[in-house]
Amino acid sequence: MVNAVPFWSSWKDLVPMLLPRSPAFGRRAAVPRVPIALDGAGTGLECRVVSVQSPAGLPDWARWLGEIGFLPGERVTVTTRSPWGGDPMVVRIGQSTFALRRAEAACVQVEPV
Repeated sequence: MVNAVPFWSSWKDLVPMLLPRSPAFGRRAAVPRVPIALDGAGTGLECRVVSVQSPAGLPDWARWLGEIGFLPGERVTVTTRSPWGGDPMVVRIGQSTFALRRAEAACVQVEPV
């Protein structure tokens, strides 16, 4: 008896046979929830503020960032960066938009939403 090659009526029938059979196939990759500094967040990535920490020599920065809205739990997005080294960067938090230097943004710890 000769093995017959099946005839597929459409590509929809053929494609599942060509795709890998991994259990994770078709699922979206999980975004890690590791806190990063806001200056390292990708442009357009929506994040949530985890904490605000001042540099050693500038203790007022954490208070100032808190006053303008950088509080734990708030959503923040880096909307634009300067083409010359990314400093300053435009950040949207809540309904407000601010320009921050990278040193100021480095004080804010965020995690992707």
